[in-house]
Amino acid sequence: MEERREYLVDDQCYWPFPRTRLDARPDPVLLSEHLFARFETACRLIVAQEDIGSMLEKRVRSTDPAIVLMVIVDGLSYYDVPEDEDMEPCLVKGVSTTEHGYRAVTGNPSISRRLFALGYTDQIGFTYYSPENDDLSASVYDAFSPSQVVRVKAFDEAVAQLKTRRMSRGYVQVTLSGLDQIVHHHTDRPPREYYTQQILSRFERLIACLKGKRRRILACLTADHGILWRDVVEGHLEMTDDLFREDAYHPRYVKGALLRPYCRCVQSFGQSFALLKFPWMTRCLRNDEWGVHGGLSAWESLVPLIWLEA
Repeated sequence: MEERREYLVDDQCYWPFPRTRLDARPDPVLLSEHLFARFETACRLIVAQEDIGSMLEKRVRSTDPAIVLMVIVDGLSYYDVPEDEDMEPCLVKGVSTTEHGYRAVTGNPSISRRLFALGYTDQIGFTYYSPENDDLSASVYDAFSPSQVVRVKAFDEAVAQLKTRRMSRGYVQVTLSGLDQIVHHHTDRPPREYYTQQILSRFERLIACLKGKRRRILACLTADHGILWRDVVEGHLEMTDDLFREDAYHPRYVKGALLRPYCRCVQSFGQSFALLKFPWMTRCLRNDEWGVHGGLSAWESLVPLIWLEA
């Protein structure tokens, strides 16, 4: 928005400041330009992944639910979710990749440790990857004991286990497959809308399963990163021609503090990255590559944040 003398950030503020209502999500192309130009401002104004843990803890303290559910999706943009869904945007401050996004959401101290301190000692986590053999899964579930982490092959296994499990003052953490699975290697055009609806449907199934225990539920869904889809970027594409070959491995970011007009440098978990602005890329997409992530854009850097109380 254009700069004015006053801004109202807190919805609970009763001062008679002027307010603006947006009837639709901002244009992602224009928003990508503003994110790149004013990223520090965006970091101050928009809820970030690192804020989710403290927000969740605050809601738990005020509502005192019996069971808390946290679902982290692998690849889902704020712009992938239908507009009529009750959600807010959440900012990916660092490089928009799975490795960094999952760690940012679980936070430090982790959500598990925060809730354990509040008495939520009955905890269980569901993952497709064993913490014993996968470093990222080990990091995301580091506060869980081995007996509290269940490796599943299919989502239905998690639902089946929750149905038979008695929980009292518990915390459930689920790492859920998202749209990332159809981005990097997929023959023919992927059914994005179908997969998006499946994610939301699975979130509802988990809530219904836990609610069936006649307990008050606080549920949250977010994602590790968003996705810049092929059909979006191809119409605007700008290619880099001043990088070393080894720097052009990732299409949307470069490891290290690279100074270029199309890059913005960020720190993420002690590492430096140069994020490419939209619509710049280091290489062309492969035939089976339907999207990318890792850079700085409205599609990659904004993920949905959904809260539900049941």
